[in-house]
Amino acid sequence: MAKETTTPDRSTAAAFPRYLTGEVLADSVALRWSGLFARRWQNPSVVDRILVPATPEPHIACTLRGVADFKERDIGGAWIERKVQAGSVFVTRSRTPYEVSFQSPIGQALDSLSLHIAVEPFQAALEVRYPGKTERVEVVDYFGRDEILWPICLTCAELLAARVPGKSPRVIALTQLIAAHIVENYTRIGERVASGHGGLPIHQLRKVEDYVNEHLADEMSVEMLAELVALSPSHFAHVFKETTGMTPLQFVTRQRITRAQQLIRETSSSLIEVGMDVGYSSPSHFAHVFRQIVGVTPTAFRKSL
Repeated sequence: MAKETTTPDRSTAAAFPRYLTGEVLADSVALRWSGLFARRWQNPSVVDRILVPATPEPHIACTLRGVADFKERDIGGAWIERKVQAGSVFVTRSRTPYEVSFQSPIGQALDSLSLHIAVEPFQAALEVRYPGKTERVEVVDYFGRDEILWPICLTCAELLAARVPGKSPRVIALTQLIAAHIVENYTRIGERVASGHGGLPIHQLRKVEDYVNEHLADEMSVEMLAELVALSPSHFAHVFKETTGMTPLQFVTRQRITRAQQLIRETSSSLIEVGMDVGYSSPSHFAHVFRQIVGVTPTAFRKSL
């Protein structure tokens, strides 16, 4: 998948795959999981120093299969070296971007699961644990094995593989379980209230994201999206890009092509039908945009599966 040449300091869980290297094998966005962003990745054997943007949603990365020599660091800081293998878990809610690189043995690739807890269920779990003090809570970064979180991650991967829809009670319960586990084990009261950031407030951003994902087949404009959050089109476009690193229409395009990849991979629909389902009435225009984002045409993408 083609990636952006410039990674923003901050992004969102919805846009997160745009800035990483690897192939997303399954994505909960296509299944409309509302409280949990879950992606199963197949990573290349070698990843040389990529920048990972900060997100407002807590992030969990779990290695499902494979091994790698892994390095991470704050920008400009010293590298921290680790060995990752099946069962290795990262937990973070970094407020600043950080760099990572890793290398697997020749001919092998990491199979991993990336989870972001949406802000709403995370805040709900925080309020239970720290009533009236949630604004002072910070997530404690963690790397290692978590014998409770590991089987939860395996269950999440199985639900993705089974294409369980977001309305399922199992997905809702899983989201609450992960949020509660992270809050109970990887949070603490900080000394100071966390500083705010510019950009679009997360609840407004989620409103826009939800609308876009519900209306991928429909015409959308900056004016229409700006109206959702009661902002002028010019101001909305500015703060949206400041928050996500993309213009609103780039985000719409990205979501459409992400859904198209899912439909091509997991259904027998014709490419014309897939294009129509994600808002492209012209097959040639759909193929052109798909190739710009993914790096190959829809036909070549389907043949590669």
